[in-house]
Amino acid sequence: MRGKGFALRYAGGGDYSLRILVRFFLGLIILRGAGERGYAQVSLPLFPPAKAQRITLPVFLNEVRRNALAIRQAGVALRPVQAELQQAYAAFFPSLNASASATQNYGTTFDPFAFDRVQQTTTFASGSVSAGWIIFAGLANHYLLRQARANAALTQASYRRTQTEVLAQALIQFSQTLSDSFLIALSHQRIERLRDQLRRFAAQAQAGQVLSADSLSISAQIAREEAQYLTLYNRHRENKLFLLQLMGWDSVSVDSVEFSLGVEVPDLGLLTEEEAIQLALRNAPEIEEARWRTVVQTYSLRAARAAYFPTLSLGASLQTNYSSNAGNVRFDPARGLVREPLSFERQVRENFNQSISLSLSVPIFQQLRRRTQVARAEGALRSAEIQVEIQRQQVVRRTQQAYLAWRNALQQEAALRYSVEASQRALQQAQIQYEAGRLSYWGYREALLTATQAQLELEQARLDKAFRAILLAAYTGKYTGL
Repeated sequence: MRGKGFALRYAGGGDYSLRILVRFFLGLIILRGAGERGYAQVSLPLFPPAKAQRITLPVFLNEVRRNALAIRQAGVALRPVQAELQQAYAAFFPSLNASASATQNYGTTFDPFAFDRVQQTTTFASGSVSAGWIIFAGLANHYLLRQARANAALTQASYRRTQTEVLAQALIQFSQTLSDSFLIALSHQRIERLRDQLRRFAAQAQAGQVLSADSLSISAQIAREEAQYLTLYNRHRENKLFLLQLMGWDSVSVDSVEFSLGVEVPDLGLLTEEEAIQLALRNAPEIEEARWRTVVQTYSLRAARAAYFPTLSLGASLQTNYSSNAGNVRFDPARGLVREPLSFERQVRENFNQSISLSLSVPIFQQLRRRTQVARAEGALRSAEIQVEIQRQQVVRRTQQAYLAWRNALQQEAALRYSVEASQRALQQAQIQYEAGRLSYWGYREALLTATQAQLELEQARLDKAFRAILLAAYTGKYTGL
C-alpha cells in the first residue's frame, strides 16, 4: 500500500505522471530480462575455492624461514667465517713445508776423462723440509683471532637481521592477503543481499507497489559490487602467488590454498612507548650487527698498528740432493783415470744438510703502506661507530611507528565498536518503523547499509589490531615467530 499511495500522490501531476508511468513500464521490461538472467551480470568465481588447503601464519613463517631465497643467501656466508676462525687459531702454530724436484738434462758436454765432447744424460734431484714459526709480530695474531671471532658473531647477527626483515615483510604481505579474503567474503554477502532485494522489488514492481526506477538503481549497485568483487579476487590471487613464492611453493596452484591467522594474538598489556623502545633496542638484530661490526673494525685497527713492531721468527730446514754426474775418481792401469758414480742412497745420506735460523725484521720504511692501512682502519672504525647510531635511530623510529599504529588500532577498534552498537540500534528502530509503514524502504536500506559498513570496518580494525600487535611484539621480543 505504500507504493500505491506514492503513485496516487503524483497522479495529478500531468506530464510528470506520464513520465513516471513510462519509466515504470520500461523498468518492468528490464526487470523481466534481469529475472531471466537470474539477476547476475557476470559469473563470479567461487570464494573460497573448493577443497582449498588452509595455511596458518606459523606454517607460513616457518616455510618462509626455511625456503626464502634471501634468507638462504644470507646463510651461505656462515660456513666460510667458521673456516676463517679456524685459520686464525692455526696462525699460532708453525708452518711446515716440503718440496721435491727432479730434472734430467740431455745434451753434449765435455768429458775430462775422455778429453772429448760426449753425449751425456744427467739427472738432478733434491728434497727439503722446512718449518717456520713467528714468535712475535706485534701481537697481530692475537688481534686477528679476536677479529675472526667477532666476524663470526657479526655474520650470525647479519643472518638474523636478514631473516627478521624478510619475515616482517612477509607478515605485512600476509596481513594484506588476509584482509582481502575478508573483503571478498563480505562483498559476496552484499551481492547476495542485493540480489534478494532485487527479486523482491521485481515482484513488488509487477504488483504495482514500487517504481521500477528503484530496481534499476539496485541493478546498477549489483554491477558495481560485482566489479569490486572481481578486482578484490584478482588482487587476492596475486597476493597468494607472492606468498607461495616466498614459501618456495612455486609449483602449488594459487587456487588450491587459502591463508588464515591460526595464531593467538600476543597480549601486550599496558606496554608504554618507552618500554617498547628499550625492549626493541635490546632485541633488534640490526643493532647487534652494527655493534659487532664495530668490534671487528676495532681489532682490524689494532692488527694494522701491530705492523709497526719488529717481527721475530724462528726457522728450521732439512735438505738433501742427488746427481747422476757425481762420483769418485780413481786410476785404472788399463783405462787410466776413471770416475766411479756414487749410489743414490749414499748421496742422499752424505748430502744431508740441516739449518736453524732466528731472524729479526724491523720495519723502517715501506713507502707509507703501514700508515695508509692504519688510516683506512681508523676510517672504517669511525664509520662503524656512526652506523651503530644510524641503526639505533632507525630502530627507535620503527618501534615508535609500530607502537603508534598499535595504539591507533586499539582506539579505532573501541570507537568502531561503539559505532556498531549505535548503528545496530538505529537499524532496529528503522526496521520497526519500516514494518509499521512510517519509513520508506530507502530509509530502511540506508540504515541497513550503515550498520553493515560499521560491522565491516570493525572487523577490519580487529584484523589490523591483531597484526599490529604481532609486529610490535616481534620488535620487542614478546613474539618469537619472527
